[in-house]
Amino acid sequence: MQLAKVFVSYNSADAEYCRKLAAAIAVTGAEVWFDQWTVRPGDSICSAVENGLANFDIFALVWSKSAASSRWVKSEMETALHRWLDGDSCLLVPICLDETPIPSLLKRVKYIDGKDHNQIRVAKELLGIESDIAYRLAVQEFIEEAGLDFHEFFGVGVLVCCPRCGAALDKIQGWDQIDWKSDKHYVGAECTGCGWYSGSEV
Repeated sequence: MQLAKVFVSYNSADAEYCRKLAAAIAVTGAEVWFDQWTVRPGDSICSAVENGLANFDIFALVWSKSAASSRWVKSEMETALHRWLDGDSCLLVPICLDETPIPSLLKRVKYIDGKDHNQIRVAKELLGIESDIAYRLAVQEFIEEAGLDFHEFFGVGVLVCCPRCGAALDKIQGWDQIDWKSDKHYVGAECTGCGWYSGSEV
């Protein structure tokens, strides 16, 4: 099966939502054009955007009050619309974060309701993944193909490296503490390289 190429168009006010959405799409193995990941220091922003807009299969228009007033989003949308109206086999999918009216040229296109901020559900709808099981299987296949080592640390979750410095798992060690005064039990992990430290009560 050919994996989709998804261009995420959004306004910076919605960046946190879109970063999580892009991640929820990418972990299925789909190729995601997301400016914070794709455009590097020194790159021509216009050239990078132009290249992304020339190669997408799905144009994910994250629509909100902020997006509606953005010249960048409008420009990206117009370029995507030209491809679509010229009969290119691509999809334009609005993802609505609020009640801002969808642009008139896209009103007949089925949109995705993103107001609940459930990025995994939105990613599934966008990619045409029909069930939670199918989504999890796609993620599992992507993880296996990536060949990365994973380890679960109680109190923190699954890690592939130190979240702060990127050190390998051999630098991460679990810890276990009991606060006898409050009779509370804490577990977590720490990095012997940079000193990163996290955990929670169990």
